Amino acid sequence: MTLTDQKAAVGAGPPRTWVPKSRSRPDGLLACADWDGSVRWRDGERLEQLFEERCDRMRAREDGDRLAVDADGVALTYPQLDERANRLARFLLAEGVRPGDRIGLLLDDAVDAYVGMLAVLKAHAAYVPLDAGFPPDRLRYIVADASVRMVLSLSRLAERTRPLADMAESVFLDRVRSRVAEQSPDRPGAPAAGEPADDLCYVIYTSGSTGRPKGVAVGHRAVCNFVRVASEVYGLTRDDRVYQGMTIAFDFSVEEIWVPWMTGATLVPRPDGPSLLGAELDAFLRRRRVTALCCVPTLLATLDPSVSELRFLLVSGEPCPQDLVSRWHRPGRRFLNVYGPTEATVTATWSPLAPDRPVTIGVPLPTYSVAVLDPERDTVLPPGAMGEIAIGGIGLAEGYLNRPEVTERAFVPDFLGVPGNPSGKIYRTGDLGRINAHGEVEHHGRIDTQVKIRGYRVELTEIESVLLRVPGIAQAVVSDRETAPGTVELCAYYTTCADTAVDPERAVAHLRERLPGYMVPAYLEHLASIPMLPSGKADRRRLPPPAGPHRLTAQGDGAAPRTRTERTLAGLLAAALKVERISVDSDFFTDLGANSLLMARFNAAVREHPDLPDVSMRDVYLHPTVRRLATALAQAPSPPPPDRVPRQPAAPAAPAVGGLRYALCAALQFLVFLGYVCLASVALDIGTSWLARGQGWLGSYGRAAALGAVALIGASLFPIAVKWVLIGRWTPRRIPLWSVAYVRFWCVKTLVVANPLARLTVGTPLYTLYLRALGAKIGPRALILTRWVPVCTDLLTIGADTVIRKETFLNGYRARDGAIETGPVTIGANAFVGEQSTLDIGVRLGDAAQLGHASALHEDQSVPAGQRWYGSPAEPAPAGCEYLTVPPARCGRLRRVCHALVMTLALTATVGVAEVVAAALLESRPALVQAVTGAGGPGSWTYYADGLEIAAATVFGLALLGTTLVPALSRLLSRPLRPNTAYPLYGVRFTLQRAVARLANTRFTIALFGDSSAIVPYLRALGYRLAPVEQTGSNFGTMLKHEVPALSRVGTGTMVSDGLSMANAEYSSTSFRTAPAAIGRHNYLGNNIVYPAGGRTGDNCLLATKAMIPVSGPVKENTGLLGSPPIEIPRSVARDHRFDRLATGPGLRRRLAAKNRHNAVTMALFLAVRCLYVYGLLLIAMFPLADSGGLYWVETVGTAVLELAYTVGYFVLVERAVLGFRALRPRFCSLYERSFWRHERYWKVPSILYLSVFNGTPFKPVIWRLLGVRMGHRVYDDGCRILERTLTRVGDDCALSAGSILQAHSLEEGVFKSERIAIGAGCTIGTSAFVHYGVVVDDHARVDADSFLMKGEHVPAHARWRGNPARESHDGARCRRP
Repeated sequence: MTLTDQKAAVGAGPPRTWVPKSRSRPDGLLACADWDGSVRWRDGERLEQLFEERCDRMRAREDGDRLAVDADGVALTYPQLDERANRLARFLLAEGVRPGDRIGLLLDDAVDAYVGMLAVLKAHAAYVPLDAGFPPDRLRYIVADASVRMVLSLSRLAERTRPLADMAESVFLDRVRSRVAEQSPDRPGAPAAGEPADDLCYVIYTSGSTGRPKGVAVGHRAVCNFVRVASEVYGLTRDDRVYQGMTIAFDFSVEEIWVPWMTGATLVPRPDGPSLLGAELDAFLRRRRVTALCCVPTLLATLDPSVSELRFLLVSGEPCPQDLVSRWHRPGRRFLNVYGPTEATVTATWSPLAPDRPVTIGVPLPTYSVAVLDPERDTVLPPGAMGEIAIGGIGLAEGYLNRPEVTERAFVPDFLGVPGNPSGKIYRTGDLGRINAHGEVEHHGRIDTQVKIRGYRVELTEIESVLLRVPGIAQAVVSDRETAPGTVELCAYYTTCADTAVDPERAVAHLRERLPGYMVPAYLEHLASIPMLPSGKADRRRLPPPAGPHRLTAQGDGAAPRTRTERTLAGLLAAALKVERISVDSDFFTDLGANSLLMARFNAAVREHPDLPDVSMRDVYLHPTVRRLATALAQAPSPPPPDRVPRQPAAPAAPAVGGLRYALCAALQFLVFLGYVCLASVALDIGTSWLARGQGWLGSYGRAAALGAVALIGASLFPIAVKWVLIGRWTPRRIPLWSVAYVRFWCVKTLVVANPLARLTVGTPLYTLYLRALGAKIGPRALILTRWVPVCTDLLTIGADTVIRKETFLNGYRARDGAIETGPVTIGANAFVGEQSTLDIGVRLGDAAQLGHASALHEDQSVPAGQRWYGSPAEPAPAGCEYLTVPPARCGRLRRVCHALVMTLALTATVGVAEVVAAALLESRPALVQAVTGAGGPGSWTYYADGLEIAAATVFGLALLGTTLVPALSRLLSRPLRPNTAYPLYGVRFTLQRAVARLANTRFTIALFGDSSAIVPYLRALGYRLAPVEQTGSNFGTMLKHEVPALSRVGTGTMVSDGLSMANAEYSSTSFRTAPAAIGRHNYLGNNIVYPAGGRTGDNCLLATKAMIPVSGPVKENTGLLGSPPIEIPRSVARDHRFDRLATGPGLRRRLAAKNRHNAVTMALFLAVRCLYVYGLLLIAMFPLADSGGLYWVETVGTAVLELAYTVGYFVLVERAVLGFRALRPRFCSLYERSFWRHERYWKVPSILYLSVFNGTPFKPVIWRLLGVRMGHRVYDDGCRILERTLTRVGDDCALSAGSILQAHSLEEGVFKSERIAIGAGCTIGTSAFVHYGVVVDDHARVDADSFLMKGEHVPAHARWRGNPARESHDGARCRRP
């Protein structure tokens, strides 16, 4: 295609639809496959001429009324814009502007900017775009460095131009409009403007590592070629209306402005004022009929694709998340991802985006070439090898203005013979990348040596360069140092010129004026000399620790406190941060470098101060400066004094529990256990005797099926009968702990929860029938998916067509003040309760009301009918929060009855038979085991060898089946489930989905592979879509749940802690559907997170423990989310990046290999420990205790008791052995250090699952003590998980509720941290509450249900804390004092 053909085609619209294809030369140079080798520029051609030719072609076609610009209040056709620019160009020439002059554009009005650019070019000058938001120092530097002759601006920006008065003439366009209007509208042309002095078109400044921005000089040939190529390839048309939102000071604006003009499209600039995003931008785009948008992915993520009318999308400037592609891709929409540094004239590579292909930066544009070079040598690396991305072609800039040394380093001689490369240079971008097997370029970040401070990447050389400009400083070195455990600071060291003194305060002020707050060193140290290496470089290892004062790191002089509250808060914060003073306007995190642990200590100090209200972590994150926090505290209602707190009527305190009553309760519970085992043993003994008389395999199977049916039905009816006999109907009451009434409560609770029917039929009509039989008032068509079986069922009301999602607590009771309190839980019809929610007693959810995921209703809370609430404690949710989104389907009574019958038969034929056979072999008939194995008696070696063979076959067979059969079945059974398609409940597809969920959530295999590199291929085998994995050896933990693994997506570089639930199935009372749940790239997920389908988070997010994932609003990216409802927090802090050096560099592969070897041994130990455990169970089961048939049931009882005792002793011994018979110590280390690997082994190899058998008994605290917990007396534990046993202390008479967790560690950003937890006497930890490391809870304090005590929190004695994150609650009665 000739240049003339190209120009004609551009005038009529895109001549062809380009697709990204590349060709690679043998030497590795990559180019566009369809490029014929010609450039899109002719000698002497200039950018403004392309615009003029566009105008001329429109006039020739009598199409001159087509708009070039459609701004608010100003609409200009192409000829009108051309004429305005002509008039201004003639005015500039009259004012003395000459060819080659550089003219600054400091304009905040889009139309003036467009006219100014064109006019400067028509005057044969070059423009230097400036931004009104630049600091004065940056403006002065650019104007001086670029030798700007004149600055075009507006009078409202006079304050910004005043510092430039001695450097360049300022012309305010609004003051000279009348003079400009007097000029001729004809183009000035060469006679008036003179011959062009050079090829320079514009100079755009980018930040650099030298302490000063670098001016990139771009010539006309480069930019003309680019806009022609882009207009050919991109697919914009003359009918498009293109949003222009970027300031002209960034080269992305060239793509927004000049490419649309080349196609005859219309620019729609953003309105004056702050930048638009989210709903405001959505509304603007629709109102102004915008069809094309060029933006960064972060901006696009704030928009709603469901209401967008955009035809064309182009993203650039940062990595584009795959999730964003999935949400925005649709047929007929052109969606491009482009990449290019300013030095390569805007864009060098491009790629259409689609959900079914990975995101890359694509292939070179026509006229561009790309290679991947060795970062150290001018050598091309082969495809697939990681190296430095390099670009060649006519699009290269001329270099850096006035920076020959930097230009020489970045623009290297063309040693490859790049075609169409007039500069003879290749530009080294400094970006890491590689060419994949499809001939596309993958981008993998920056090469530059940097450090991270408070989550920001910082080039130390930039700080050193700024410091060296302080008068009197001769040498400067900046280093990052850990000045205190967990605190990383920047420290600057300097020497002075001879006989010169430097004022440190003036030096710090110099830095503050020129650098962001996070780049200002916390310490400034004067040295007599900088320690040097033989190479002449500074020896940073020999730099002394800082000895001077810690300096304020916020910019400016620092705002002083104005009020008494501000002074007090500032003093307490300064003490917590160990600094002399702080500015009340400094951000706790971004300016002062605090982290949540430090702020927890600050909060504790505030609570100790009598004149200040309490401060919570939520307060700190919502009001992150002293001034804002003081204002918020002043506006908050003051809590009443302790002696005036209004009290609710309370039941009398439970009497003190003596040792005799406690021991009597334990004895009664043990007798009940023995009685149940005896009853089960007699029944099982009779049943297995009858089973043994079966003839042949078919006869034996028939008997086993019949016996299994009887066993399942009997085990299901028995708890119902016991409940009605021992309790009758549940009523609101208090039951003193360890009393006889409590033993009745415990008996019923234990049997109701342990019912096999409840475990196997969750989410089916049989489960609802079971709850109704226990007294629950449940309306028709209610769907209950939680495996936490309600206990006080008569107090539970669930209306018709209500949906209760999994892992929800509806207990109907709680432990408090030495007693069990029971109370009603009322849920209306057509209601919804989200996954992993908690409903305390005395709560109500109205008809058609919805409670979001990870939420809680506390006592006396009531959600009005039809409302949506979320959070812990729950509060009204914002508009758009909708949880019941599945359309209904036909699901009548017949379908439900048939499903119940089929499921009963299936359970009988499979689970019932398997349980009967296993029980017969292991518990009731040792002789059968001996007959099967041929083993002799205990005196024979074959007796033990055959037992070991059975144990090994059981454990290793389970591991093999879990590794092969489970993934295969999971994939096979999920194939009929089409995403986002609603199906009726209780049909074939519902059964398949529930089967997939049960199979894929097999705990054994996830625990085996978790916390190791092996978890990644295992999840992929299940169906997970994992982006190219950045293997850490700990990408996922050992506890993970999912509904449909094939619809689970996790992005590159993401780490996931234990307890993640991928909620990629949605339900109504009549239907369900599966939907993708996608987690972005470079996320960190804390513990116990529910990630729903459609979760509104993207890339680079920190999702804190128990954080609620938003389901509405803009996509959250590059931020952190904490709590429920979620609040935004800093993405990361300095402490989290202390060990970055271990996670990067050439040693990473070696460290990862060592970790993998250690983890392989851990996995082998996991299997060996379980093999030996099963072996011990077999030996006990096989041991003959009686010869008389009448005493076989006694043998079974003895076997059961002995095996339970063996289980406890065995796993206590295993855990102690794994720890080396020592206690854990608090740690702060990288996941690539051996101390962390040993901790992972401690999590994986032992087991504490058996402890649930002892819930609610005095035996469980005894076992906790054996495991290393410093456990007090008379502790009530109803199902708490204590993860770091030897780091945890629990006082006397505490209550640890069901689902609560005491976790003395965190693993954030690959950094492991552990610290002790101390729970005082008489404390209550509520249902599903979470207590993090470093927490201290003083005596008789209460942590309410579903609360999250963050790391380092200190709960005072007798306080009541509630919420996620928890804060002190003054509602209701105070905690009872003894």
